[in-house]
Amino acid sequence: MKPEYAERMALDRISTLPQPILEPILSLLSTEEAARTSILSKEWRYRWTTIPNLEFTLRKRTSELTSDEESEMKYMDMHDLHQVLLLRHGPIHELTLFMEGYWEDDDLFEFEQIILHLSRNHIVRELVLDASESLWYKLPISVFSLHHLMELHLRSFTIELPSIFNGFGSLVRLDLNDGEISTQTLRHLLSNCPTLKSLSLVGS
Repeated sequence: MKPEYAERMALDRISTLPQPILEPILSLLSTEEAARTSILSKEWRYRWTTIPNLEFTLRKRTSELTSDEESEMKYMDMHDLHQVLLLRHGPIHELTLFMEGYWEDDDLFEFEQIILHLSRNHIVRELVLDASESLWYKLPISVFSLHHLMELHLRSFTIELPSIFNGFGSLVRLDLNDGEISTQTLRHLLSNCPTLKSLSLVGS
């Protein structure tokens, strides 16, 4: 059997697997690797968009970088991420964002819109927001609208509660690293997390 034919046959076998089997397989890949499967065929173009657990590294594009340098970096900016999430076909249960570099006000506004979109359209159970160690950003208020959260991991954020906060009724684990939160805010937050079992405060 020719190698090319054998390769096509192997791909066809994978393509015929039912979606409930394909999703766990794709979930074992990184988000970037899963997205690459979209070039396999028309049938595969949107299959990766049903993966419920996503991880992205974000970096703001600057005019100092050439288009070739940007393409080699393989990073997304806030706008890219927003567009990807809007095109999603499936639920988002876990989202991890590594935010590198300096983000301006317009980027942070879009960041707020991203979290707002999640709160309105998805049942997010785990959220990881990891910003630069040297900078603190104000945590989007819309994070407190993610009422189904079971795990929340924050790094390098200033945390202020909204005027109306109904709590995280399902939150089991809370990690706050290298951020800023007042004692009063922390007490109020914890008093509204009735199911909390694990709390980690590092450098906060």
